[in-house]
Amino acid sequence: MNILQFIKSRRSIRKFFDKSIEPEKIAIILEAGRWAPSAGNCQPWRFLVITDEKKIQNLDPLFHQPWVEKAPLVIVVLAVPADSKKRYGKGSNYYIMDCSAAIQNMLLMAHGLGLGAVWVGAFSKKAVREQLDIPDTYEVFALIPMGYYSNEDSVKFDGGIFSNRERSRRKNLNEIAFAEDLDNPWIIKPEEI
Repeated sequence: MNILQFIKSRRSIRKFFDKSIEPEKIAIILEAGRWAPSAGNCQPWRFLVITDEKKIQNLDPLFHQPWVEKAPLVIVVLAVPADSKKRYGKGSNYYIMDCSAAIQNMLLMAHGLGLGAVWVGAFSKKAVREQLDIPDTYEVFALIPMGYYSNEDSVKFDGGIFSNRERSRRKNLNEIAFAEDLDNPWIIKPEEI
């Protein structure tokens, strides 16, 4: 499988088996996040690994998303805005891009290790901060629930059914990419290369 096929095969997994993830695999996932690119090499991320069932069940008191509350592992991604601002000034928000790159690396690494994961941005950052006693110097950035899974599983939530099998639809390349100006859609398809 080439890299593009691998990227295309990753999906957001929202239902997990009740099975612990080996610490060695967690370390590899964290290492993938650590090697993400960052502006000025500031590396403004911190990764808080949560495996305690009670803590996980209380991470999402606002929405009660089952993929958060029933995951065997949640990585809480914290940003350190001061790391970016120290180098680029007070208005700098490069840490947003940097932490996003780290998350993508971890999602792909989890996929490569046979684990499913989902990037969660809709949750109460205040509740997570309070529950985990996170100082104000950190920005609670994202949650990454992950675990072993079956493609056949799905989960009901908020009137919808989320399947582990389904991939979300993507816009056509010529809708999002352009050559030289925004009036000139990209026309070469990847299969044609």
